[in-house]
Amino acid sequence: MSRAISRYLAPIYLTLCLLLGGASAAGFLANCALQLIGLLCILTVVLSGSLPVLPRPARLLLCLFGAAAALLLFELLPLPPFLWQLLPGRGVEAQGYALLGMSAPWLPVTLSPDGTLSALASLIPPVAMILLVYASSGYGRLFSVYALVAIAILSILLGLFQRMQGPDSPYYIYEVTNLGGVVGFFANRNHLATLLLTTLPFVSALAVSPKRNAKQDESKVGRLMITCCMGLLIAVGILVVKSAAGWMLLPPTLFAGVAIFLRGESGVVPRPVLQIGTLLCVVCVIASIAVPIKSNDLGDKLSGIDPHMRNQSIRTTAAASLHYLPFGSGGGTFTRVYPEYENAENASLEYLNHAHDDYVEVALEHGLPGIALIVAAFIFWLTLVRQVWARERGDALARAGSIAVGLIFAHSIVDYPLRTAAIAAVAALAASLMVAPESAEMPNWQSTRRQRRKRGKSARTIDISVTNR
Repeated sequence: MSRAISRYLAPIYLTLCLLLGGASAAGFLANCALQLIGLLCILTVVLSGSLPVLPRPARLLLCLFGAAAALLLFELLPLPPFLWQLLPGRGVEAQGYALLGMSAPWLPVTLSPDGTLSALASLIPPVAMILLVYASSGYGRLFSVYALVAIAILSILLGLFQRMQGPDSPYYIYEVTNLGGVVGFFANRNHLATLLLTTLPFVSALAVSPKRNAKQDESKVGRLMITCCMGLLIAVGILVVKSAAGWMLLPPTLFAGVAIFLRGESGVVPRPVLQIGTLLCVVCVIASIAVPIKSNDLGDKLSGIDPHMRNQSIRTTAAASLHYLPFGSGGGTFTRVYPEYENAENASLEYLNHAHDDYVEVALEHGLPGIALIVAAFIFWLTLVRQVWARERGDALARAGSIAVGLIFAHSIVDYPLRTAAIAAVAALAASLMVAPESAEMPNWQSTRRQRRKRGKSARTIDISVTNR
């Protein structure tokens, strides 16, 4: 049982999330199933005692999710009438009770308790993924990366079938989707682009030599050929998906992949590569924000939403968030609040279920506590990035995870990838690999500091015995 948990449970659950969790709202039943399975996984890991002693960064990652859950529970907390009537945006409800001649009841902070409960339940898949990675051996973590790469490639192939058969293709999984486009197992092609982008750094990590002495690795050429072919296929897939942000984030992702490989092979990233990659990253992140919003012609072709409408939704959501400070309107209330602030003259027939900018949507729904949580998560990520890239050779998966999380941070500026269980599980996998406790069962290629310390101790023991003789 413990072997099954440590090796196979994490990749199996990740595969289920990637296959079933490709939509935020359209896949209601599939998301419910993933949440139930996630609860079972959490109970299995906790009750079986599979969790090792967690280091401080691993505990802090769980604390961030605990803070998010606490915030949602606070929004569900019933307040007496004299308190909730003081909150911004509650005047309509208060007037309604007054017109009916009814005394105002106790009501929560959130304007949509059902939506907030749904947001709380959406935390289950990423938390389950984190705990499964913590409980996994090195093989389990490696198998999870294999599953991620395999599903990413399958998504490209499925998307090509969808594209070849046109809008009426039976291969589209969701009814509300980018018909005629390449979406794979997702409802939104931008989310497929996010998946492919976050997979590329892990492909680079798999290319790192599995042995301590890379020069004596006889399988190096074959492994490089396989990983290069996978990376090329995924990169072409990003181009075929036709996501503007995906296109703009692809060059820095490729440079990051090169840095992961060089750091893992030689222990050093050449300064020119680092400087060019940093400059390219800044330029492309800015372009990925500006292109979908400013360039109507390009945006019409590459975005799943009219760029003017995207720009308008972001500005409207930002303005509405100011009216609901300090605590916001509550989790899952965007679809209820946004129409109240939308200009009827600028409205379109397209239905917006999210703001296409996760940061302004969090500001609207969760106010200052939500903004503080984002800042804390970003600072935590920056701290971990510095740590994982400062380590000695090895830890290629941790470095790949740091790049994947950064890509999701960047793409969230113009989209809402974390609202899907699939991308939330990938983000949880990437973040947990950055802080995962060391496992006693590790593949040969993943030489950890614990193993190096053991080898060092044994070497000192031999030296001492030789000296005593």
